[in-house]
Amino acid sequence: MAQVPEDYPMDVDVDDQSTHDDDTPQGHSRRTVIQSTSSQPGPASQSLLDNPDVIAVDETDEEDVGSSASERSIELVRDSDSDDVIEVDGGEEEGEHDEDDEDETDVEDDDDDEQGSVDRRDEPDAGDREEETQPSDNPAGNAEGVQDTERQATTPTSAPAAMPGVQVISPLRNSPAEFKTTSPRRAAAKVESDDDSDCCSICFESWTNSGNHRLASLKCGHLFGQSCIEKWLKGQGGKCPQCNAKAKKGDIRVIYAKTVKMVDTTERDRAMRELEKEKQLRRKVELEAAQTRLQYELALQECNRIRVQLDRERQRSTQASVSGPSSSQASCSQASTSQQRRRYQFDSSVPLKGESRLLGYDAQHGTLVVSQPSPNQLFPGFGVKKVSAMDLRSVQYVSVHSKAIRDICFSGRVDGLMLTASIDKTLKITSLMSNTVVQTYHTPFPVWACCWNREDNNYVYAGLQNGSVLVFDQRDTSKHVEELAPPRARCPIVAMSYVPRDPSSSLRCGGLLLGTLQGGCFWEKTSTEYRPHPLPMEGSCTSLRFEPSTRHCLASFRPDKNHNSTRHLLCELESRLVGEDGRNHCSCHVMQTFYGGSTQKLLTRSALFASPEDPGQLLVCAGDEASTSAQIWSASTAALLQKIPTDSPVLDVCPFSINDKHQLGVLTDKLLRIYSWT
Repeated sequence: MAQVPEDYPMDVDVDDQSTHDDDTPQGHSRRTVIQSTSSQPGPASQSLLDNPDVIAVDETDEEDVGSSASERSIELVRDSDSDDVIEVDGGEEEGEHDEDDEDETDVEDDDDDEQGSVDRRDEPDAGDREEETQPSDNPAGNAEGVQDTERQATTPTSAPAAMPGVQVISPLRNSPAEFKTTSPRRAAAKVESDDDSDCCSICFESWTNSGNHRLASLKCGHLFGQSCIEKWLKGQGGKCPQCNAKAKKGDIRVIYAKTVKMVDTTERDRAMRELEKEKQLRRKVELEAAQTRLQYELALQECNRIRVQLDRERQRSTQASVSGPSSSQASCSQASTSQQRRRYQFDSSVPLKGESRLLGYDAQHGTLVVSQPSPNQLFPGFGVKKVSAMDLRSVQYVSVHSKAIRDICFSGRVDGLMLTASIDKTLKITSLMSNTVVQTYHTPFPVWACCWNREDNNYVYAGLQNGSVLVFDQRDTSKHVEELAPPRARCPIVAMSYVPRDPSSSLRCGGLLLGTLQGGCFWEKTSTEYRPHPLPMEGSCTSLRFEPSTRHCLASFRPDKNHNSTRHLLCELESRLVGEDGRNHCSCHVMQTFYGGSTQKLLTRSALFASPEDPGQLLVCAGDEASTSAQIWSASTAALLQKIPTDSPVLDVCPFSINDKHQLGVLTDKLLRIYSWT
């Protein structure tokens, strides 16, 4: 601490609380309150008494027994922000505090004598106003100074002390080196560094959510108190205090927030970037896998084709080696006998999860599809399981609908589009090439049946539960283009097939063939409209198939009060011109009737297809619930050719051929059986 010369003049007001004269007895305590009144600049402003602080001075004159001694004890009590209490014994203690620079005040106490004598440092000249604060060289000199003060107590009170003793009696100070006043500027800097995110960077006060000092920001994004930033912009040339960006009062935006916290999202952003990279790599790998799978299927098809061609060449070489007409006749007789014995033999099976209902075949890609629920419980819904007809090993599930599927049919084009009807009130078109739904049509009622327009694949039909038919155009995806109201009572449409026009056949016109729970109906398609023609079919229809080569249809009916068993009617469609306007009257007549079991609770589907032996002959295949089997009849003779037993009721049958190999798929609830024609 810088010292003040003893002879330096000071202007003070002295208020004596007790009078001290010659009659005052020894031991009497006198308390004097001294307050600085100096306002002139000079060395006095460098002293401790320059601050307008209250300083209490206690002077005590006492006389010991046997000797008289005068002791002067001065206690300086400073009431300031530092809350330090300083006691000065035997002298004066001067301090220095520069309020303009707001620097720290240090205590300087040098002790050069080991017996306790302290040399006073000389002060600079009065003209030199700036002093350098020197640290204490001997922190332990404080105690020695106190001892020296006690030894000087025997000197007269009028004699000044050679060296004052300084003792810090504040409980928060342990040594003179710790006697420092807190600098307001450094305290503010510390607050700014520690809690700069919780306070205004101008006044270092906390933000408020209301009032003048509410939270506000500039367009650069820095946060301040509203009153502080308004004052700053008025006097600082319109710049941000932190980034010096140009700003004006109109750029101040009040932020309505209770608290402001910043979440460190560095790790999350990095994880998101890595996730996006992984997704891109996964898409790339999936694309490569799809291309590899396609190449494998093409190679497998080529292998099968070459194998079949090799078998044919072997047969030709074997037949050419046989000589003589007798041998040729015997060979023909054996071939005729073997053909009579040919039938469907079990080939392989594909296990299913359960609740399978429909079976379809995409001839363009050689793929069988089976409707079933989703195998993954995390992604509920219904879709189709793809099974390769070449090896019956490539199995893949495609999710399509949210509820059960009621009908499946294919466009017959190279694009491999599949049309599905569901009770979730949607009609969807799915690409089996990409395994994605490419088009969805919404209907007001559940869809029970669907089909393509074989003459114009841009149109598709949806048979609803209320008996009406909606016509959709793939070029207009917003809504249906036409609605066909039922001519009879409103009942669900269970099956439908499109009949192309053929001027040379008995049914020259084209249209839509429907099967309902109350019979059948044919909608004739003209150039401008659809005309309904009820068909003479009585009973609850469960299945309806159309064979395009012979233009015959097969309708299956449940047992009813007039018929005790299941019936399968083979009908021929016909039309004739009636009336003066030349309109067609469409009807059908029954050619053959095939009878099954006495019970049928499920809506099973039957099949009408050409015989593998003779394409000119038709075969009828249908499931029989009573005997849990699939029955095959000859369409020309109505004879039962084969009965294929199963362990559960047959739900659907589907004939198909691949690589000149005729096969038959029989679907039950949990198993798909494949039979080959041998």
